[in-house]
Formats: sequence, structure tokens, C-alpha cells
Amino acid sequence: MDDFGVGYSSLGLLKEFDIDTIKFDRQFFLDVSTKKSKTIVESLMDMSGKLGIKTVAEGIETHHQLSYLNETTCNIIQGYIFSMPLAVPEFEKWLDTLKDGKPDIKQMNF
Repeated sequence: MDDFGVGYSSLGLLKEFDIDTIKFDRQFFLDVSTKKSKTIVESLMDMSGKLGIKTVAEGIETHHQLSYLNETTCNIIQGYIFSMPLAVPEFEKWLDTLKDGKPDIKQMNF
């Protein structure tokens, strides 16, 4: 389920459909410095795990967001913090630069 939390996606759909992955809208992560925001994100991640649904955090752009999500049970993190959208040839070159198949966070410019 893409863009969970906005538009026509709702908690009720989790009950109605066999969903294996939820991509949480970037709106959830714009301000992860408040207790309220953290409680909402952590609750949604926890619920997803209990339902056996993988989670994707979209729109991650800052080191603060990335650090926070690394402390949660989020399965996949995507966003400009790793790379802007790339055409296939550029993506393949970028993929070759990865250390052990993962971006080297220490080498990124934040």
C-alpha cells in the first residue's frame, strides 16, 4: 500500500486486503522530534510488525530522520538522503559504489 496515511488509504484497508508492505507517506517523518510524532510512527511500525507487514519510510532527507528510523522497526528507508531518482545506467553505477550492498552513511553529506 503506497502513501499510507494520506488520501484514500486508511487503517480499515489493512483489515480488508492482504497487504505485505506499507509505504508510509513522508508526512509522518517531517517532524520526528516531537513525542507525539514519534508515538504515532512507532505505533504504526509496531502494528505493522504484528500483522506481518513490512514497512517502508518514504521521503527521508535528513540525518535526524535516518537516525530516528534506525532506532525503530522500520524495514526499508528510502529518500534523497541516499540518492535522488536515477536513470537505470546511473543507478547501476551508484549500486557499484555501495559497501556490502548498503550506502556508506559515514560518507554521505548531510
